[in-house]
Amino acid sequence: MQFNNVVKITGLAAAGLLALTACGGATAGSTTAGSESSSSSSASNSPSASASPLASTSSEGAGTSSGSYKVAAWALPISEAGDKLGSLKGDSFSVDIYQVATDVASKDSMFVDKETKENLLKKGDPVVYLNYVVTNTSSADIPLSHSLITPSAKYTDWKYMGGMPSDSSSDGYKKHGLSSSGTKLKEEAPFVLKPGESFNIAENFAYTAGKETEIEATMTPAAADGKLDHDKKEKAETTVTLK
Repeated sequence: MQFNNVVKITGLAAAGLLALTACGGATAGSTTAGSESSSSSSASNSPSASASPLASTSSEGAGTSSGSYKVAAWALPISEAGDKLGSLKGDSFSVDIYQVATDVASKDSMFVDKETKENLLKKGDPVVYLNYVVTNTSSADIPLSHSLITPSAKYTDWKYMGGMPSDSSSDGYKKHGLSSSGTKLKEEAPFVLKPGESFNIAENFAYTAGKETEIEATMTPAAADGKLDHDKKEKAETTVTLK
């Protein structure tokens, strides 16, 4: 079995390299669009209009309406822009997955293949922005730490350990009306997500159209002392296909 390595270059010194060992897998390539499958969750495929406007709703106050979602008091306004690729469901939460936009990387990423010395995301390479709308589907409050419930995407044939390369600049998020934090700056943990309430959080990564992509989300609530309650941790995942 052939193994590849990926090196992450720190922002301070190119000499400080962190090697990430690759696991076996096919190289990145296209898969047939529409070949969605779901593992521990259910996925739907009901796209909304790509040009749909961002929700123009104030984010102040508990129970603020934002489209079809009820926004938590501490959360930013929710965007339903883009195509809905699917959803995943845990025991007490759900995540709707929207493909909002494609763009180009503003700079080279910090991930380099150790063997080929190729940067896995170069300036000008295409990136895709996904927005995740997380909803408390239980009948109880869910107290969350600063880590919230943060879904992450990885191509099903991604051969490297660790996440996929992304554009770390905040400009792209602002351009497309998204946030990589999900919370208002003035708010402090714990972030209590009440039954029926939602928040949204986005990410970007190297884009290939028609790729099967695994979306995974982990929810670890905060205990009364502020520490994470790992005994109540939930994990859910699904597979969608990028447009």
